[in-house]
Amino acid sequence: MNKKFIALIILAAILLVSWFTYNYYGYTPKSVIENITEPEFKEVTEYSPGGAGYACSKPIKVQRQRKLVGHMGGSTWETHYLPVNPDEANLFCHGTWIEEYEGKITVLQKPEVLDLISKYEPKDVSIKALEFALIKSEGFVDRLLPQYKNREIGCIIILETPNEKMVFLEDENLETFEQMGYKLFDQQLDQVSPADKQLFLENLQ
Repeated sequence: MNKKFIALIILAAILLVSWFTYNYYGYTPKSVIENITEPEFKEVTEYSPGGAGYACSKPIKVQRQRKLVGHMGGSTWETHYLPVNPDEANLFCHGTWIEEYEGKITVLQKPEVLDLISKYEPKDVSIKALEFALIKSEGFVDRLLPQYKNREIGCIIILETPNEKMVFLEDENLETFEQMGYKLFDQQLDQVSPADKQLFLENLQ
């Protein structure tokens, strides 16, 4: 029996074992080389780690990764593109299933904001939005910002860097109609009841 014939038998055995283990146990042995045509790295403006999706205010670099996902009857390997820099993703990408997070994205797309935060590492910058349920809670925003009582407010965004902290007020179309330093905003918060101020601070996310 020549060596070529033996090699073919071994290859056939590996493929047979691979087929069996994949169908019954949900994975492919490392001895089998996976044929992947997609690039290992790419830039995206949205991604999904295998569940809910994230939208990003600017392109971020992601890497192809295989993830073992369990389910009834076994488990399978799934391929996902995940952020190379998690800190960058935490700042620029936000869950599309959370309504107020859309307001964060519009703020982060502003050229002046991008220029500001480019001076810092992503991990040193934070952006938070007031929970949407409170925005819609009858009378709360009017008590919080009485000077805008006749203005529809869709989102309140707080951006904080190591040296600056700003507030963005957005309308229902998530367009900024007012921007101010947090010091001025905090002075306005001091005019409302301590309970409302505390409620505001506890519901930024």
